[in-house]
Amino acid sequence: MPNDEAAARLERDYVVGAYDENRLIGIGGLSCFTGAKTGHRALLYGMYVDADYRGAGAADAIMRALLDEARARVEIVVLTVVSENARALRFYTRWGFRPYGVDKCAAKIAEGNYLDETLMALDLRAM
Repeated sequence: MPNDEAAARLERDYVVGAYDENRLIGIGGLSCFTGAKTGHRALLYGMYVDADYRGAGAADAIMRALLDEARARVEIVVLTVVSENARALRFYTRWGFRPYGVDKCAAKIAEGNYLDETLMALDLRAM
């Protein structure tokens, strides 16, 4: 992504990082939709924690910060997760996200293979 595009995204979206001293070990973002019909929703994206730090609470800290921000701004948070990523599916389910569909062949990877993505949502009005 070009630097100017990344800078615009950081100004527009809410992005959270987790650190071990000065090392970025995890990240996640929240992008609010705009407009009368979709302004009540936000997309949670880019959730990642370095493999060496998984299971140590960084993902929970990032999610807590993202959802605290979401509660102040929107009613529903949506995300997509690779359907084969059982660990991520369990994590999002633990945080209250529920699947509502599958986007077949949503991502194309090397060698022409495709990945399905599970669509998930968290209705903050129910909390």
